[in-house]
Amino acid sequence: MIELKKIIFILVISFGFPYVTCAQDIKTIKVKDNLYFVGDRAFSCFYITDKEVIVIDPLDSARAEATLTAIREITQKPITKVFYSHNHWDHIRGGQVFKNPETTYIAHREAKNNIPPHTDVITPTAVWEGAYKSYDFGNGQVLELHYFGANHGAGMTVFRFAEHNAIFVVDLVVPDRVLYAYLPDASPKAWVKSLEKIQELKFKEVYMAHVRVQGDRSDVTFMQNYFRALYAGVEQELKKGTPFFDIPHTVKLPPYNHLKNYDEWLPMNVWRILMELSIGQ
Repeated sequence: MIELKKIIFILVISFGFPYVTCAQDIKTIKVKDNLYFVGDRAFSCFYITDKEVIVIDPLDSARAEATLTAIREITQKPITKVFYSHNHWDHIRGGQVFKNPETTYIAHREAKNNIPPHTDVITPTAVWEGAYKSYDFGNGQVLELHYFGANHGAGMTVFRFAEHNAIFVVDLVVPDRVLYAYLPDASPKAWVKSLEKIQELKFKEVYMAHVRVQGDRSDVTFMQNYFRALYAGVEQELKKGTPFFDIPHTVKLPPYNHLKNYDEWLPMNVWRILMELSIGQ
């Protein structure tokens, strides 16, 4: 049996990485009077409470600088906490921009323990553990942190803004696009279970970190349906006896062919599910 790492190498050679797109203008999106997102195709978040400012995912230096500028155009309140959603560099490299003695960097323990070394990444100075924690900033401003176990990366946290009955979901729900490449550092079956748990949360609005910021419960449902279709397509070809290495180019999902990167990434999505179904991971 071919090892997963060898398969990934084959994918890289065969498909390359067509994720590099033209840079877009960084913009600030106001979703509530005290809640904003900053970015282009990837977004960080800042939450203004009565006494302080909270940042979620500093991304990289350019977007972090834009986030800091956006904050200072609105308020001079201190930035006291920078939360990391999970351990992946693309969401946490910009933390240096907010570094000062009064700022705490917070992540789930699983995220902290699994951040690969990187000179631009500030190691979390505080951790939380378990499945749930909340931060009460007073006046009904409560930030809930939910952890559903392994899914994408390590320590993946879903944030809920209690006063707005809204959640911020990073990477687990990406609207208007197929799944990212070969789903690196992810467990598809655990991801599916996490989506089920997200649906159990109380929320009306969903905010997302890629492609489109604002959405609702239907975006979570859409992601669940995409996974179902992806699994069904792969399982069907396995049952038919389609040659193993032909399956990634055989599976087609017509209801989803309007999604971004459908032609480039669907075969890699299929490879990931194929590996899970054939070798167990």
